[in-house]
Amino acid sequence: MASTKRALAICDTCGFRYPHRVLKMNSYGMLVCPTDYDGAYDLKNHPQNKTPDVRDNPAIRNPRPELNAERNLDWEAALSLWEETDNYWNSI
Repeated sequence: MASTKRALAICDTCGFRYPHRVLKMNSYGMLVCPTDYDGAYDLKNHPQNKTPDVRDNPAIRNPRPELNAERNLDWEAALSLWEETDNYWNSI
């Protein structure tokens, strides 16, 4: 710690001389000036570097469609379209 209020220190980032009372310690343990101080948003503590909360909603149980729901699945048409597409690509 500085012993007098007029003590000087050098910024670890830019190398300029500042009063020691003005410099702050960042999350990397470096003593930096107000210009170089990023606050809570430096590379270590940035919100994008934190793991998001991706827990599932526990109120939704068995999220499936109803059993009697009508689906537009016509397997015969799908099979014939697939065969036609396959024949089309083989003829080229």
